[in-house]
Amino acid sequence: MMNLLRVMLCAVVIVGCAKKEPEESFTKGSAAIGVSDAVYDLAFYTAQAYCDVHPQADVTVWRRTTLSLLDSLLNNRTEEVFIDRALSSEESLLFTSNAMNLYTYPVAHYPTYLLVADSNKAEFIDSLSLKRILEGSARSWKEFGGDDITITPYAPLPGDGAWTSLLNYYGDFDSLAAVVCSTGTQMLELSRDDPGALLIFSKKVAEAAGFKKLRWAKGDLRIPANAKTIMDTPKWPFMTTYTYVTTHMKSDVAAGYLTFIVSNDGQKMVMKEGYRPASVPVRVIQLKSPPEDEADAEQDTIS
Repeated sequence: MMNLLRVMLCAVVIVGCAKKEPEESFTKGSAAIGVSDAVYDLAFYTAQAYCDVHPQADVTVWRRTTLSLLDSLLNNRTEEVFIDRALSSEESLLFTSNAMNLYTYPVAHYPTYLLVADSNKAEFIDSLSLKRILEGSARSWKEFGGDDITITPYAPLPGDGAWTSLLNYYGDFDSLAAVVCSTGTQMLELSRDDPGALLIFSKKVAEAAGFKKLRWAKGDLRIPANAKTIMDTPKWPFMTTYTYVTTHMKSDVAAGYLTFIVSNDGQKMVMKEGYRPASVPVRVIQLKSPPEDEADAEQDTIS
């Protein structure tokens, strides 16, 4: 009888000492991540791709303004956010002064577009002209190559990446004559029937049917805005950097999702979705047999 009790006791000890599988891991568990409006589509698709590969992972994204997301992070209402710009030095200092760790990861680059109605004859704009329009001292498109139509600027919320990209270039404006919109969708809805609209737009241009992109005039140059060339010189001056920000180093599903989007596979998906990846994915060299009359027929593509 005593031997039986000893065996049962040992079995209990062995079971109790067995290593338990963690409830949360990179690929198992759930995470809800706050994202800026401009980032929502990219965050949704990459989160969906991550969960497709890891069926035990559940990553959802919820949309808020950039400033409200940073406020939630600063006040410990959330531990990670995915926003449409880099933090300013003042914002970073605020976290430090509150004895909070701060980890930031650039994920993608994207231009802030200047859009006008397809019917607008204006094709480009320079820095002084844009400043005058936004401050309300320039009121007709006739001054910039268009018809005599009243200009109505549509701007994103203060603190959002698109507006911050303008402030980084100009500094503060003396005044602002613009219709302020909380989301890109609202901006399109309000401006749809306005032939004089000028949109400060930070989402995919494919969503803005009926609008075209203005080029940036710099001297004799006419610089196009697109995700491929925004990092080149001379570059389009208004660029946002989609940034993942967290105050905790963890090993949960949120960390797994972050690891994915900054990895080579994640950055390839970023590029496939039409954004400029923060780190260029591996270059795949495709070699072709050189034609007799050409010395070099090597072609390289980013995949």
